[in-house]
Amino acid sequence: MLAVAVVLVLSALLSSCEGGYDYARVSRIGWEKETARAFSRAKLEDKPIFIYFSAIWCSWCREYEKELEEVASFIGERFVPLLLDADRDRDLFTRYGGRGTPFTVILSPGGEVLLRWNGSLSSEDLIALMRAEVETKPADGKHTYVIKEASQRSYKELLTHFLEDLGGRYDPVYGGFSGPSGMGKVFKWSTPLTYDYLLERGLLVEEVLFSLRKDIEFLYDEVDGGFFNFYDRSRAYDFYFETSKSLSVNALMIIALLEAYKKTGEELFLEKALGTYDYLKKTLFHEKSGCFLNAQVSDPSYYNLPREKRKKRKPPPTDTAIVVEYNSLSLLALLELYSLTQDEEFIRLAVRCARYILSDLFTGDALYRYIDVRNGKRGLKNNARDIAMLTLALSHLSLEEEVRKVMDLIPERKDWVSASVLALALSNRTFLEGLEVDLAYHNPDEFVFLLRALEVILFPYGKGLLLRHDAQGRLSGGGGELFLRG
Repeated sequence: MLAVAVVLVLSALLSSCEGGYDYARVSRIGWEKETARAFSRAKLEDKPIFIYFSAIWCSWCREYEKELEEVASFIGERFVPLLLDADRDRDLFTRYGGRGTPFTVILSPGGEVLLRWNGSLSSEDLIALMRAEVETKPADGKHTYVIKEASQRSYKELLTHFLEDLGGRYDPVYGGFSGPSGMGKVFKWSTPLTYDYLLERGLLVEEVLFSLRKDIEFLYDEVDGGFFNFYDRSRAYDFYFETSKSLSVNALMIIALLEAYKKTGEELFLEKALGTYDYLKKTLFHEKSGCFLNAQVSDPSYYNLPREKRKKRKPPPTDTAIVVEYNSLSLLALLELYSLTQDEEFIRLAVRCARYILSDLFTGDALYRYIDVRNGKRGLKNNARDIAMLTLALSHLSLEEEVRKVMDLIPERKDWVSASVLALALSNRTFLEGLEVDLAYHNPDEFVFLLRALEVILFPYGKGLLLRHDAQGRLSGGGGELFLRG
């Protein structure tokens, strides 16, 4: 009965709190929320650490939490439980190999990864997994590519891998490059940067346009606007929707849709791009800062209502964090909108948001990842992904002095995606030399940053994500063989 009561409280708390959902407050598990304290306890008590990465907007997390409550005593007795936010604690989420939420990691008392899994499990499966004997196995490097130098050879090898991998991922029935790939990954989100990249180069155009139309059919909300995060293509037309709508997904979809419109002239793509911007401005825009909130949380009961009934209901709440990485992506989308429409509203909004980040989240010696507008709390300093994405956005806004200031914070230790973004933003090959690239990447959009960086360095006719290469630097494909012209 107690577990049932907790589930009821969870549901009530989720529906009533504007951006303030707090699972730890009602859970029976006794979660730690400070990483240092959890690691200290683990060593002192000689217990492994059970880390659960959640997200305010994540509907699968709410289902998973019901299962966690069923095994609360088991977790509390045998582990030091640590509850983290996948968006706010992004450095640890990335370090431990997080792909989506919910994401769970079990560490030894000394901090070695013993076990990890993505997705929701039943309470029975949780017990079986946690009781199983596990051991840490070092990576064998099988799916790692080391860039010895930024050369045409490395570029062609990486691009060939990328296109072959997309061929294994492509779904000819429902569209998308979300898997399963040759590496055995399944990625159910849309891949808008991959769409954009392929359309620019005239590669897999029919497949990309088909995928975009399917994304519009299944993911675009015709009532409130905006794209849901993902759907499960494996269930044919009985789709499960992750009915949250995140800033990052919608910003990148704008970029892909605008490129599709330029490629085809089809009004559908322009209409949905502008509709997505309208959704962001209406629902996630924070007037005081000029930036966008992180996400609108999931609520399947709301989105399953007919149009007229839905209009009478209060829409789902928002996650009230302004996140640097995702707002940097929104700046790129705003610049694309301005480039196409020449409407100065977009450029003014982009500059305003950039100025807010630089004034309220950048202190000169630190860049905070986020600020929660409910309470003004800032958190997570000098995360490599935030620094890289902000550098990219500022370079496209031609704020060169600000770019130099942010560059001073670049950490020595960077994941390969952050290093690729920095190489792209600064046209600097040193970020790529010696870089170990994960060829078993979960999201092909991450690989696009690396390919664009190599192109900017090797074929310096344009700079950055939003500019196009001329004929001498573009790739052509014919008969499956890739070659460089010029």
